[in-house]
Amino acid sequence: NLDLCDDAKKKQIQEFTAMGADKREVEIKEKEDTLAKLESDFKAFVDGLQAQYKAKSDEKDAAVAAIKSGSLGLLKSVHAFEK
Repeated sequence: NLDLCDDAKKKQIQEFTAMGADKREVEIKEKEDTLAKLESDFKAFVDGLQAQYKAKSDEKDAAVAAIKSGSLGLLKSVHAFEK
C-alpha cells in the first residue's frame, strides 16, 4: 500500500520500479553479498578473540597450577606455624 508510505519511501519505490527486474536482482545480490562478508569477517574476528582468550586462560591456569603445586602450600604452612 503506497498510501501508507511517506514521500521519501514512495520516491524510493518509484526508483526501484524504474530500475527493472535485472538491475534490482543485481543490486539485491550485491547487498546480500556485502552482508554475508560483514558477517563472515565479524565471525572470524570473534573466533580470533576466543582463541586468544583460550590461550591466555590456559597460560594463566598452567602458571597458577605450577605455583600451587610448587612450594606455595609448604611456604604458607611454615609461615602459619612460625606466627
